[in-house]
Amino acid sequence: MSATLLHLDPGLPPRVPPHRDLVWGFSGWARRPGARLRAAAVVVGTARFPAAELNTLRFDAEAAQRRHGVEPDLACGFWGLATLPATAEGGTQSAILALEWTDGTREEWPAGPVAVEDAAPPPPAGSQENGTQQDRPPEGGPLVAIAMATYNPDPALFRAQVDSIRSQTHERWVCLIEDDGSDDAHWRDILEATAGDDRFRPVRNGVNLGFYRNFERALGRVPAEADFVALADQDDRWAPGRLAALVSALADGRAGGTVLAFGNMRVVDSAGRVVSETFWPGLDSRHDSLDALLMANAVTGCACLFRTSLLRLALPFPALGRGAYHDHWIACCAAAEGTIAYLPQSLGDYVQHGANSLGYRRRPGLRLAAKLAAALALAPALALAAQSATARRRLAKPLHLLIGLPDAELVCRAAFAETLRRRVGPTETPGAGPESAAQRTAVDTFLPGPRPGRRLLAALLRRAPRGRAFRGVAARLLTGLAIGRLAGLLARLRPPSGVGR
Repeated sequence: MSATLLHLDPGLPPRVPPHRDLVWGFSGWARRPGARLRAAAVVVGTARFPAAELNTLRFDAEAAQRRHGVEPDLACGFWGLATLPATAEGGTQSAILALEWTDGTREEWPAGPVAVEDAAPPPPAGSQENGTQQDRPPEGGPLVAIAMATYNPDPALFRAQVDSIRSQTHERWVCLIEDDGSDDAHWRDILEATAGDDRFRPVRNGVNLGFYRNFERALGRVPAEADFVALADQDDRWAPGRLAALVSALADGRAGGTVLAFGNMRVVDSAGRVVSETFWPGLDSRHDSLDALLMANAVTGCACLFRTSLLRLALPFPALGRGAYHDHWIACCAAAEGTIAYLPQSLGDYVQHGANSLGYRRRPGLRLAAKLAAALALAPALALAAQSATARRRLAKPLHLLIGLPDAELVCRAAFAETLRRRVGPTETPGAGPESAAQRTAVDTFLPGPRPGRRLLAALLRRAPRGRAFRGVAARLLTGLAIGRLAGLLARLRPPSGVGR
């Protein structure tokens, strides 16, 4: 029986669409008493994909190691990118995680089967669908497909959102509700709130996918005849003219290559009290540059509308298990394919509450920049603190914010960058001049390779107007990388520990 403890983060998709390569950002941690990782790789068929980073800090590994009676060694993480081959022939391939340890041990662990589809994938096992899905959409004007992800929604907030969609002045729409395995009571609420209106088409997943994959599933249901796609949260409220304003913005921007438009929102609490009149104070962020958007997303998914043609680039999403947001990926695709328009007027209310996946007050880069210089100056002290179990308990949130979160975000951005590199080739990239060069520079910043800190620093110092959010996120990632590397070095200077007492 192996003495190795292994955790592989979720993210490996069960199916791979045909005729497309899918980038999988694999990550996890592995612990073997008395040894450390020398190499790790994912093997799919005859292809081998080595890990880009080894022995990174994983604070989430401590509890599991203690439960198994192993003295914690947190310098045990790894991550890399694997390309899951999509071929014209169907079939199943096995993904294998190969580990090599400093004590000479070599191991292979099953990472899971990957089915290569030779046709459109069947409905998910256990899914439940309202019988109105095949009804034809209403005629008149461009068709907007609204992709809404739900999971145990607050009944009152959900009904308010449904009513606000029904009240749109642009009436030719269908709302594709993808429920992520809500309990029976909440599923009944969803069906009751949408009953009597064939434009709502709810489906319930048999298993919980998480919001990133759930939105991807919803976007996969967009009908071919749809002209535009909107994203909707389950608990916001749209202004009556929201769709009309965004459709108009995309129509006006067709000649200029506008592929996505998004608007401002008020921020309110669950009782409807105004927290802020604007979601983006001053919008001091570039929303029209791939360089800026890969680093710091300024496009709010629940406030955007994009051309259906963008789905050819966006789907399937990069396979990721941590730190991935659907709106970030879609915004990057839009910036790579064309231009993005911003409407400064409020087009609805963003409801801020504790269950939000990403809230107004937690947008990265907007309030942390002033603290990062101090954190970088204290890097040696923080790295030392990460070696102490007592300090880790007391500083759990700061250490996660400064080290754990940036590590997950770098994996996400690397997968985004590699996917864009593969899908937006030289013949597809709009323009042939500086914009293409700028896109290549943006992608190269996050591709796996040597000296990631130097590339982040170069991005931070490049002379280009990219906004405060870009600078804040770049500085936060650079700070996290510096502290994490130093803490990992200190951990590796100690001899590998064995079984705990």
